[in-house]
Amino acid sequence: MTTDPAIAQRYHVRHVTRYAYTAPVSLHQTTVRLQPRTDAQQRLVSLTLHCKPRPARHACCSDLYGNLCHWFWFENEHDRLELTAESVVDALCENAFDFVIVDPGVEKVPVTYAPAVGHAALHYRQRETPDPAIDDMVRDILQRSGPGTLGFLWELTTELHRRIAYEYRPDGMPRPPAQTLAAERGSCRDAAVLFVDACRVVGLAARFVSGYAYDAVGEDQRELHAWAEVYLPGGGWKGYDPTIGLAVSNRHLAVAASPEPGYAAPFTGSFTGPPVDATLTFDLQMQQEPFAFPTQGDAVFRWG
Repeated sequence: MTTDPAIAQRYHVRHVTRYAYTAPVSLHQTTVRLQPRTDAQQRLVSLTLHCKPRPARHACCSDLYGNLCHWFWFENEHDRLELTAESVVDALCENAFDFVIVDPGVEKVPVTYAPAVGHAALHYRQRETPDPAIDDMVRDILQRSGPGTLGFLWELTTELHRRIAYEYRPDGMPRPPAQTLAAERGSCRDAAVLFVDACRVVGLAARFVSGYAYDAVGEDQRELHAWAEVYLPGGGWKGYDPTIGLAVSNRHLAVAASPEPGYAAPFTGSFTGPPVDATLTFDLQMQQEPFAFPTQGDAVFRWG
């Protein structure tokens, strides 16, 4: 693949997460998913991780869904945990629609994937709790969009952007999609889960994505962002962001994706100790930088 420097965008991301406890606790095994992925849409140039306290052991592996997970184990007791993830990433896709669907069964909805693809994508097509209100919304969208898959996806994106008022909610799992639709408000992760469920109504394989978006919801609300991806043969996993009402191009950086939001969470861990209060704070800075072709020997990962 040849990268056009006029199209690519380079980003420098510095993401600090801090947990503080009112008394020392024993930190259990912690899973961190903050390594931006490398694929046809983006390229990780470098990543540096700093952890305080320094873990007794650190390991990295790919999970079932291809996300890069860093595992930490700690000794002794601690009253705080701070992780800094600093990355440089090239976003390579300017035109989100520069592809052709190569499977005729996916050109129109409801879709019919080729048998091998449909079987492999089964977990991405199953609805957790079907709800008639979401089915009705999908039928209404199809009346406007027609049966074309790309037209449906665009109409769904703009409908949720118009209908679901943005709600700042810095922590907690996504709400059930039917609850978000009924309330007509929610965070980016709530809107993404609703989008995924609506796609599955018509048989599309869809997944939840966490990552970074440049100025997604305003200059003063920089935080991890969430959107959805849909599997379209010939295009691969294509991103749609109902929070901002756009298809994903070179202003989004994906970190983790899975059919269920929990497996794309940036942190998974627990602790034991006396009754304590725990607080979570974070600081995220995302800056555009001049694009430069990586040179051979560039470090991809550093551990500090």
